[in-house]
Amino acid sequence: MSNYEKTKNNKNIILGIIYALIVISVYAFNLHLQIALSILTLVIIFELVTSIKEDDKAKNVINIITICLFILGIVFL
Repeated sequence: MSNYEKTKNNKNIILGIIYALIVISVYAFNLHLQIALSILTLVIIFELVTSIKEDDKAKNVINIITICLFILGIVFL
C-alpha cells in the first residue's frame, strides 16, 4: 500500500469518526441540529479542499451540492 493510499484511508477513518460523533451527539446529548449541520458543513468544506487538491471533479460537484443543502438546512431550521 502506497503512502498516498494510507493517508487517504486515515483521512476517511477520521472523517467517519467525526460523522459518528456528530450523530451520537445529536441523539444522545440533544445537540441542536443547526450546530450539528454547521459542524458537518465545515467537515464537508475540508473534504472539498482536499478533493480540489486531488483534482477529482465529480467529488467536487458532490461536495458543493452537499454544502448548499447543509446551508439551506441551517437557514430553514
